Amino acid sequence: MKLFKLFVFFLSLNLHISAEFKQHSIIVDARAEKLVHGILERLCKSSKLLFVPKIYFVVDKSINAFATDEAKIFIHTGLIIKFKNVKQLAAVLAHELGHITGGHMHRMNTEMKGATAASVIGTLLGGAAALAGGGMEALIGGAMLGQGAAMGTFASFSRTHEKEADAAGFRMMQEADLSTEGFIETFELFKKMNTFGEIPYLQTHPSDQDRINAIKAYREKTPDHGAIPPEWEQEFQMVQAIFMANLSKPSEVERFYYRKDTPAAKIAKVIICARKGQYDQALTKLNDLIEQSPNNPYLYEMRGQFAFESGNSANAVRDLKKAVSLAPDALSIRLLCAQALFTSSSDNAQEALDQLNRITQDDPDNVMAWLLKVGAHRKLNQAGQADLAQAEAAMRMGDARLAVSRAKRAQKSTNPKVKEQATMLLDDNRLSGKEDD
Repeated sequence: MKLFKLFVFFLSLNLHISAEFKQHSIIVDARAEKLVHGILERLCKSSKLLFVPKIYFVVDKSINAFATDEAKIFIHTGLIIKFKNVKQLAAVLAHELGHITGGHMHRMNTEMKGATAASVIGTLLGGAAALAGGGMEALIGGAMLGQGAAMGTFASFSRTHEKEADAAGFRMMQEADLSTEGFIETFELFKKMNTFGEIPYLQTHPSDQDRINAIKAYREKTPDHGAIPPEWEQEFQMVQAIFMANLSKPSEVERFYYRKDTPAAKIAKVIICARKGQYDQALTKLNDLIEQSPNNPYLYEMRGQFAFESGNSANAVRDLKKAVSLAPDALSIRLLCAQALFTSSSDNAQEALDQLNRITQDDPDNVMAWLLKVGAHRKLNQAGQADLAQAEAAMRMGDARLAVSRAKRAQKSTNPKVKEQATMLLDDNRLSGKEDD
């Protein structure tokens, strides 16, 4: 499969100043993650699923989402930007859960099975080396994404599977006491876009009208009794504003929010000011919002990232610590806080490492956290722990040889705990039987 570079960026209510978001980048935003996780959690709980899939947002203008056989769901930013409301997002998430619970990924052909999520989110060794060497000036690492996956063919299911996923998603929504109206609205949107020559979602799906008719039949047979929580819609509008303000043309965003004074419009205008280089104006608007909502972690996160990208590490650390205290489960905020701590002073390496340890404990597959731990351990002259962290990262990137090499080197550490952990890692079935260079 042909592969191309993917860059990992932090969006996170972002006042992004210096870098452009590239097509097929993965962006990380705590607020968007919380919204989507909350929807999925309710759907999974009602369906008695024992896990909640991990979410990734991919920079792509198309309306698309796809699931992998490792219970991960990738959502194109175009879906968030172009959808009208959270009902439509919930319907798509339920549909993707239908693929996962239906075992459709396991019934795909061998070629597609080979395209695991590891190839989607694994970080390139070049990027890993730069971070491992302590160069943590930016949380940017190369990663790999199969071209087919980026175009939505990763989960190119049969029409039968699509119908099954629609039906399963419909049942999940009703079991979760949620309105299923979003299915019809979404399929109507797809139908309209197809009329104008655009290609939304996957072309292997049944025709939009067939799907509309099927959902209407389901709704007639089992009418809805639930509704979408209003707080979901409020958060969706905020997330949409953040994505739109960062990824769309400033002129388009300004027209969309012209004469609007909603919370979403205010956030969008802060980001647009920053994108246009009007940093003082952006900060003034942001400070006004913080004064109005002093317990909003995402506003402190935004101001912290603004300070970080402006070179004011001390203020960045202050605001990001505040954001972490207000949203302790938001791992992406912790990750940014750890970077700010590390870059502000070498004396903060241990505190940064403490934040990173919490992340890898809660999310062992967070490759960026493992890579940052490499640099932190090296700053603390902990060579064995650095090798172990690099082995963990390499294993999750799909580079078994590098992982084995670093784990074997960690086994030579004088620290008994590091030696024990390295041995356990080498026994992991992802590395067992692999040879290093």
